[in-house]
Amino acid sequence: MLEISGATDRGLKREVNEDRFAGEVFDERLGYAVVCDGMGGAAGGGLASGIASEEVRRMVESSLRPNMDERSRQLLLDSAVQNANYMVLEKARQAGPEYEGMGTTLCLALFHEEGVTVANIGDSRCYLLREGTLYRLTSDHTMVQKLVEAGELSEEDAARHPQRHLITKAIGVEPEVLPDYSAFTLHPGDTLLLCTDGLYNMLSEERLKELLQKAAEAGSVEGLIEAANAAGGQDNITAVVVHNR
Repeated sequence: MLEISGATDRGLKREVNEDRFAGEVFDERLGYAVVCDGMGGAAGGGLASGIASEEVRRMVESSLRPNMDERSRQLLLDSAVQNANYMVLEKARQAGPEYEGMGTTLCLALFHEEGVTVANIGDSRCYLLREGTLYRLTSDHTMVQKLVEAGELSEEDAARHPQRHLITKAIGVEPEVLPDYSAFTLHPGDTLLLCTDGLYNMLSEERLKELLQKAAEAGSVEGLIEAANAAGGQDNITAVVVHNR
């Protein structure tokens, strides 16, 4: 049985919250979760993330059905991502020059009978906690991550790099966007975390693992939000936790 909880917080340093999230469990194995982290200024970033998360919510809630085959699920994910991209681009065009360049990250998990399929654009992340081990399921679309993958920068140095926030892919920037897709089976007791960088940048992976375990047991993400704020709350903070009991 899937159980979902989520929350977002402005943090301690930002005047507005540009993060958005959505998610719902429809039955024992069917549901979705999405997090978006907007960019492009206070107005533009929040607008972009709001449009993208709402478009994903609308499409998934109207189209996800039990026993869909793999091709149908992939078409649903592709449509949700591309429609979100188009809607953000179109809104920026209509809204005027002050919204030029607005965009958002998007991390979407679609839960189904065969497990979970994840689509990712930008640097919001999906983690899996399984039997006490925390796995990162997504790779950031950033220049710093490219340096890590090329062996030119360590993970430790990347976490402190001054340009770690510069993303190379986003919703609403180009006419088409190519997300990374990955699919996984779910085991009893597995917990997935979708989050923005305002959470994972403030906590070590060991601390994140500890708090995620507690969040799954409590059915609440408030402990994760509170810990990120206690560590400085440098950015907006969003977390969605889906636990497979």
